[in-house]
Amino acid sequence: MRHVFILNPVAGKNQTALTLRGKIDAYFSRHPELEYRVRLTDGVGAATRIAREECEMGDPVRLYACGGDGTLQETANGIPVGRDDVELTVIPCGSGNDYVRTFGGSEAFCELADLIEGQAVPVDAVDCGDRISLNIASIGLDASVGHKMQRYKGLPGVSGSMAYNIAVVDVVCHPIGVDMTIEIDSEDGVIRRQGKYLMTLAANGRFYGGGYQGAPTAVPDDGLLEFVLVKKISRFEIPFVLGKYKAGEHEGVKCIETIRGSAMRVQAVKPMMCNIDGECFATDSISFRILPNAYRFVLPSSLAAAQNKKNRAVATV
Repeated sequence: MRHVFILNPVAGKNQTALTLRGKIDAYFSRHPELEYRVRLTDGVGAATRIAREECEMGDPVRLYACGGDGTLQETANGIPVGRDDVELTVIPCGSGNDYVRTFGGSEAFCELADLIEGQAVPVDAVDCGDRISLNIASIGLDASVGHKMQRYKGLPGVSGSMAYNIAVVDVVCHPIGVDMTIEIDSEDGVIRRQGKYLMTLAANGRFYGGGYQGAPTAVPDDGLLEFVLVKKISRFEIPFVLGKYKAGEHEGVKCIETIRGSAMRVQAVKPMMCNIDGECFATDSISFRILPNAYRFVLPSSLAAAQNKKNRAVATV
């Protein structure tokens, strides 16, 4: 199997991803039996193009997205869904690194040898129309926050989570809440909602926005999505609700509803910001649906061993 590192040279503070090059070369100099290649992105969409080119070679390949959640999402979008001989993973060096939080955090994924010796597991994804999300897609207030976050996270001394919090304050100082019509294919049949909502979320993973736990019970390989609907509330209520939401403690909060299902269609009365793993754009209509077993995602060997132990324990129950 070939190992291809797709490196985003501007990812993270102080171009963190660039420091990986020496570590990668050093590891493979000690393992000459392994074939590897490092490719640098040169702009938006480059990771998708590179991933597609590597997949078109037709042989087994493992793609390492070296960057943040955006680099991982771009790389995934260059891989044909369901391709068994292509593996995907990430060396997290962006500002958020939210996808890997669902698997235990960034630390293990930053151990190069542990990751190269890791094991691929099937994971689901979210079909968002002309884009695919590995983690979380949403429309409304949180997407507006994600959009404005981009202008803050490049400031000196501002971390990803700090930039997100600053953007929250910015957004809630402007008009919030939009009339939406929402239709969900749930486990119990089609569910319809209509009214003023702050945002709606289609979650395959648990975290986004630099650590906000929007869908604390989402599982990335169970064939279902968690749809989180947040009704419009007053600005005075937002700090309390946001605190619960960030901690993943919003079960039972009256303005928040979580529904498990396979698809959701959202129609808004006016264009709203949409967020797909950090990529933001405006639209008044969007659909999300589950893509079961879309990718083979590589867990570091330490996490893979723990996952296998957990699976064996479940199988014996």
